[in-house]
Amino acid sequence: MQAKRFLLLLLTGFSLLTPAFASPSVFPENALFAKAGYNGTLILSAGGELVLDIPYFDTSVGVEAYLDTASDTNYGVRVDGSALVFPALGTTPPLAFGVGADVDVNNKSTAAHVGVILGTDLLFVFDVPVTLSAYLAPGYDTQAGFSPAWAFQIRYYFDTVAIELASTDVLPVSLGVRFLF
Repeated sequence: MQAKRFLLLLLTGFSLLTPAFASPSVFPENALFAKAGYNGTLILSAGGELVLDIPYFDTSVGVEAYLDTASDTNYGVRVDGSALVFPALGTTPPLAFGVGADVDVNNKSTAAHVGVILGTDLLFVFDVPVTLSAYLAPGYDTQAGFSPAWAFQIRYYFDTVAIELASTDVLPVSLGVRFLF
């Protein structure tokens, strides 16, 4: 019992440090978003991302709340962050690389992950306003032990709105909209 309390305290402390890493969104942007996903049942998600003003690094912090609409409801909040180490490597298309972290607290368990983010912007090569990004992070879950977090996202931008098709450990298949501000 003492070990579980200590772990919960440690993960809570880690969640407060997460903004220093910023969000698993490879290209930080100020945005609000809503998603609908499917994992055998309908899962709804909404949240936001905020760019942090840290010199020399493209960083952001985000929060996402999700709700499983099944009768055995699962709901939670995920706080995440990212910092790009190399905002654009000299490749064609440009390649971004960084570190991401997240803390997921839901009604069944608490989990924390730290890993890599990788992405590219196809606008510079094909003149198509599309970004591709990936996030892969090992971590620990209080119920399951070892717990990997992952995300693969494709975003198509229309001026101040983006449509996102994604697959993550929370939403295996999802379609969403991002409102940029």
